[in-house]
Amino acid sequence: MGGGESSGGGEEEGLTGRAAIGYDHGYDGEVFYLGLALDPHYVDGWVEGCLERIGEDHPEEELLFRDLWEDETQRDLVIESLKADCEVRAGRPSRS
Repeated sequence: MGGGESSGGGEEEGLTGRAAIGYDHGYDGEVFYLGLALDPHYVDGWVEGCLERIGEDHPEEELLFRDLWEDETQRDLVIESLKADCEVRAGRPSRS
C-alpha cells in the first residue's frame, strides 16, 4: 500500500492519509469513525491496528480474526466484532 507521498494524484494522497488515520486510531485510540467506514483504506488500516493490538495479549485470537478477514464473506463479521471493543464515533476525526 505505500507509494510516493506527492505522486501528483490527489486521490492517492488522501487515501494514504486516511490509511494512516485508520491504523493510528485502530491501534492507539481504539476509535472507529463512521464517517470513514466506506473508505476501504481506512477500514484496512483500522482492522490491521486492532489485530496487532489483540495479538499483543492474545495471539491465537489475532490469528483467528486474520483468517476470518481473509474470507471476503466474513469481513463484516470481523468489523462488527472489533467495533464492539472500540469507541465508535460519528463523522470523521478533526484535523489538527
